[in-house]
Amino acid sequence: MQTLPDSAPAAERAARQPEQAFFKDSALDRLLGMVMTLSAEVWVLSDRMRSIEHLLDTKGVLNRADLDAYQPDADTAQAIAADRNAFVKALMDHVISRQQSRGA
Repeated sequence: MQTLPDSAPAAERAARQPEQAFFKDSALDRLLGMVMTLSAEVWVLSDRMRSIEHLLDTKGVLNRADLDAYQPDADTAQAIAADRNAFVKALMDHVISRQQSRGA
């Protein structure tokens, strides 16, 4: 295997590295990578949301009790449900093997 200099672009160097494997099935390794990436993203979003809620509450812009008690109106609830359903469908398409390229 050819060794690339440190000055080579990171993506090019990474493409030539052997894939790290923890399981016999490489699909499980990729799935684990996805789960870990999503977990990190969920934590970041959770942490940011907590900070935003704290700042809004302490500055008197929003009361946390009002936020906890919030109930969307019918139109907003319908839009939330549609977004959630689209998200779940896109996620589950991969599980039931209906994924397809979204770029072509």
